[in-house]
Amino acid sequence: MTPKRLTGKVALITGGGNGIGRATCLRFAEEGAAIVIADVDESAGQQLAEQINDTGARAIFVSTDVSSEASVGNLVKEILGQFNTIDVLINNAATFVLRGIDASIVEWQQVLQVNVLGTALVTRSVVPVMKDSGGGAIVNLGSISSFIAQPAFVTYSATKAAISSMTRCLAEDLAASHIRVNAVCPGTVWTGIVEELTRQQGLDRSTADAHPDWGGAHMLHRIADPREIANAILFLASDEASFITGENLMVDGGYTAR
Repeated sequence: MTPKRLTGKVALITGGGNGIGRATCLRFAEEGAAIVIADVDESAGQQLAEQINDTGARAIFVSTDVSSEASVGNLVKEILGQFNTIDVLINNAATFVLRGIDASIVEWQQVLQVNVLGTALVTRSVVPVMKDSGGGAIVNLGSISSFIAQPAFVTYSATKAAISSMTRCLAEDLAASHIRVNAVCPGTVWTGIVEELTRQQGLDRSTADAHPDWGGAHMLHRIADPREIANAILFLASDEASFITGENLMVDGGYTAR
């Protein structure tokens, strides 16, 4: 029987209630991790925790706003009370504000506070715990938008470019503490937001896969499933990636290779 890759590990996944975060929670639970689901969506988070616990794995949900220092502090306090450690951090929580240079101050503040400040706040709070336990693994969620130009994407793309830089800088700063920091950069993934955007264009999954602006923009001519991204996150979080840090792993069906 193949050993489970995260047995004995405690994994915190922000934005864990839906989409890529949800798929990551399920995948990590399959690999033996105890799961902490942090999300503002209480219904989705609690339902997922119950689903994981019903399989015999261990999961808790903590209602969390990653842009709030107090909320993040409460999150870490709750985890330490339940598990006494944090071995893996997945910074997945994000908001999608897709605007160009006409974006308002409020829109900029919203996307920066969640996508950039939120990642920084959670990481800052978790790193001391990892240091105390001798190390850990952090995986940030970047995007192809970290590296390419897209129309009316200035707000979102700027935050994802920040995540790419933050990943490399944190890898440098934390290597001596045996904490690896990497990012997974997905292409288009069939999440709730993509389903809604394609539906507005009159597309379903199969027609979106074939559309030149959606699945057709990737070499593999389809949109990714969230589990495919979760598999890449799992690899970077596991000991199989023990000599990898500071990397931005493109999981984009060949989108950026052209």
